[in-house]
Amino acid sequence: MTKQIKGFSKLSKEGKMEWLIEQYFDGDDRKVDFLKSYWHSDSKVQKLHDEFIENTLSNYYMPFGVAPNFVINGQDYCIPFAIEESSVVAAAAKAASYWAQRGGFKTEVLSTRKVGHVHFTWATDVQKVRTFFYDVKDKLLRETDDLTANMRQRGGGIIDIELVDKTLDEKDYMQLKGIYETKDAMGANFINSILERWSKIWKEEAAASTLFSEDEKKSLMVIMCILSNYTPDCVVRAEVGCPVDDLYNGWNDLTADVFAKKFEEAVRIAEIEPYRATTHNKGIMNGIDAVVIATGNDFRAVEACAHAYAARTGQYRSLTHCT
Repeated sequence: MTKQIKGFSKLSKEGKMEWLIEQYFDGDDRKVDFLKSYWHSDSKVQKLHDEFIENTLSNYYMPFGVAPNFVINGQDYCIPFAIEESSVVAAAAKAASYWAQRGGFKTEVLSTRKVGHVHFTWATDVQKVRTFFYDVKDKLLRETDDLTANMRQRGGGIIDIELVDKTLDEKDYMQLKGIYETKDAMGANFINSILERWSKIWKEEAAASTLFSEDEKKSLMVIMCILSNYTPDCVVRAEVGCPVDDLYNGWNDLTADVFAKKFEEAVRIAEIEPYRATTHNKGIMNGIDAVVIATGNDFRAVEACAHAYAARTGQYRSLTHCT
């Protein structure tokens, strides 16, 4: 008997649970009680949770902890973590206390630039597209002024727009690449709105251009307009340092010099060996993901970008370095 259903999203939350229990748990009402046991006691708060996503049945709890004693750029912080893996918070707290006695963490925002693309195919000569691009570039920038006004007031906006030729990788495939300064904002809606506007102008101007034949004009197809989560120019540097003698811990036979040498070599291995780099970077992301989740942000975007950045040279490498 099929378990397919139409109109599931239109059922009440109770109706969805009843269907689920009937179809997959032999009508065991104890499963309903189990799901309800994770509901928030305040119905208004629970309603907020219900409305985050579609087809909500209950809440998924994760341990929420904190790691105190972080000193970052001379300021004391207590960092929130939401994670199911034991020892991550303990290790972070221990590291925080250790480095707090040695000047703490030094961080610097190197750049906050983001990128987005209008992906399109066009069965025409690339050089003609390039000429067309320079003809309409100013209009593309000028006619998005209303979309960028607020961001420009905060010191951001469009930095540049480029035509990218990808026809060697995929027949007729090209991009309009936008480069943006979004300051402290993630900028997704800002970037995507600009890309959609550019797409509209691009098609309108192409239709009116004398550079292309009617068949060429008809062949222009915009595939999608979307920001990229790969942001290699949106970079923060964090570092710690101490004298090698401070690395002696007293609980094993390693001297400080030997410990430092092994530590440096372990990082170097992760820089050149993808098998080790994958596990090395997973350990880094243990802490980063936990903080991103605890602060209600998109850990999938952070993960995707971090691993793409780790492979930016053509080989997957360590995200950290040691000198």
